[in-house]
Amino acid sequence: VTSATVWKTVALFGAVGLFHWLVRRPLFLISTDPDEARRRGLALRWWDFAFYASLGVVVTSAVRIVGVLLVFAFLIVPGLAGVAWGTRWGARLAFGWSLAGTVSLAGIVVSAYFDTPTGATIVTLFGVALAVVWPVMALLRTVLRGEPAAETAEALPRR
Repeated sequence: VTSATVWKTVALFGAVGLFHWLVRRPLFLISTDPDEARRRGLALRWWDFAFYASLGVVVTSAVRIVGVLLVFAFLIVPGLAGVAWGTRWGARLAFGWSLAGTVSLAGIVVSAYFDTPTGATIVTLFGVALAVVWPVMALLRTVLRGEPAAETAEALPRR
């Protein structure tokens, strides 16, 4: 990847990030309460189109540079781990961003140490991180509720 490609990508991602920041309120509203968004007169289809078009621009440009697996690991795993982590949006974002940053740095270090492909190493570490985070958070939620894990399993409805 040339330095010119890096700077074009930084400019593109910065522009999309600025766009998302400027329109965060309507995007958040149509995502969390579409009925209220309709009552306020927001054109849901237009806002959906604007979001997905901007996401498509970012994804297609990133896929050309780093590949599909790495792009989708960054898109899916931090958000999914954030859902496991908490119920508040801020906590989910902070955890997802922290996880992505930590896994990225760890992937670069592990890749350099073991002389493995960096993208594949990061994708693998994302999988490991999710496999660790999800059960740990399920266990913590069980403990915080004061329910033993065995009782929780017994309390599930049977089919």
